[in-house]
Amino acid sequence: MTQELKFPSEAEKIFREAQEYRRLSPTDRLLTLLDLISSGMAVLEQSPRREAAEALREAREAEWRRIQKELFASHGD
Repeated sequence: MTQELKFPSEAEKIFREAQEYRRLSPTDRLLTLLDLISSGMAVLEQSPRREAAEALREAREAEWRRIQKELFASHGD
């Protein structure tokens, strides 16, 4: 007798994980998010393209600062 393997669909998996996340307290949600960010930073630190990724991040940050300055100059007081 052969047994058929069944894997959950990606949509079901994502839906289940989203439900689990929504049940967390705000503090636990924040800790989960910070853990994810920390994991991503650890992967980035070990990446052979770390310098390129860092340069891209710095360029995006500089652009965001420029946009904020422009916004505050035209609408701030």
